[in-house]
Amino acid sequence: MRDFRYRGKVQIRPPYFHTPIKTINFYMIKKSVKIFVITFLFLTPLIASAATPSFYYAGWLPFWKKTAGAMDVALNLEKIHEISPFSYEVNSKTGALVDKLKIHEGLWRGWLPAARDMGVKIIPSIAWFDGDGIHKLLSNTKKRRAHEDAIAKLVKDEKFDGIDIDYEAKKAETNPYFSLFIKGLWMRLPVGKILSCTIETRMPADSRYTKTADPNNYANDYAVLNKYCDQIRIMTYDQGVIDVKLDAQKGNGKLYAPVSDPDWAEKIIKEAIKTISRKKIMLGVPTYGYEYEVTWANGLTTYRRLRSVNYTTAMSLAEWISATPARNSAGELSYIYSSSTLIEVSPALRWIVSSTPPDVIPTESLNSSTSITRFVSFTDAEAIRQKIQLAKKYKLRGVAIFKLDGEADPAFWSHIK
Repeated sequence: MRDFRYRGKVQIRPPYFHTPIKTINFYMIKKSVKIFVITFLFLTPLIASAATPSFYYAGWLPFWKKTAGAMDVALNLEKIHEISPFSYEVNSKTGALVDKLKIHEGLWRGWLPAARDMGVKIIPSIAWFDGDGIHKLLSNTKKRRAHEDAIAKLVKDEKFDGIDIDYEAKKAETNPYFSLFIKGLWMRLPVGKILSCTIETRMPADSRYTKTADPNNYANDYAVLNKYCDQIRIMTYDQGVIDVKLDAQKGNGKLYAPVSDPDWAEKIIKEAIKTISRKKIMLGVPTYGYEYEVTWANGLTTYRRLRSVNYTTAMSLAEWISATPARNSAGELSYIYSSSTLIEVSPALRWIVSSTPPDVIPTESLNSSTSITRFVSFTDAEAIRQKIQLAKKYKLRGVAIFKLDGEADPAFWSHIK
């Protein structure tokens, strides 16, 4: 346990375990107060030890699929330790918190208490993807502190078990202000509440397109996060073609744009554990995939990301076009098919890599404007199992599943144990 400063007073933050309330109530009713107190003091460490899982399973429940996701999770609540409703966002103009999940409406009024009754921690996420807005707010001392106060009040008022900060697209120049924000929020959160920090991946310098590994170019200060975040969820997904070494090894002559290759995830873990305690790291595990439009010319393969897919839609499409998904070199399922429609996408969703002609692209597609190759790579239960085993191999705190929306391969629940 460590010091915890809260409004000028030094307190001790308790460990995070599921206290068996029914057992405590039994002692309160059947025993005298004196016996209960003695029993509680001596037996709680043993009870906590037995109740504390050695490997944590957390999952994000997105507001855009809240009903299907809630139903799926409800059937498997005994396997999950933490649920993060992907519920809050930040108004970039005012800095106000926006409840996208509408947490006081509909099924949530009964669903959340039921999850708590089963010992599942409720740790909502605050998601913000505006780098300019994040920098503007956090670099203003008055606004930053007000933001910290607002979040701490939210956690206290709603009796959440903690809060998950998922601020993405941050700039390197925001690094010191984000660090101050995390420290300030840690200080303001009520005793016993969990501060979860969801962060981007960090690759070895030799795997990056930009070889510079200057810590000053990073948006996240790993040392600060390790000090103040109770758990750190690393988003080991949306890999695509960002790893030049793996692109060369697995993508030359092949189509390779995975959501999350275990070889890539392992690199991320090795970088993180240099600074961050393994017992704080939650490996982010995807349940989805992407469909790309692929062309090849002059030694270059171009990937245009058309849309995200889930297991259900990817398998349905494969059945419709009579394709057979096969396990690829990234451990995911994939298949190709042809289309006559060329779709242009934003430059931000277009990547070009050096490659010999991918051997799976039909010959007629290589130099044709009428036959376009589509490539689908997606996650199934086996791909999820591989990430869970990887997290266990490195003795991490656990895994955080993105996303629990009722559209993942249902077989993956059998690996949550």
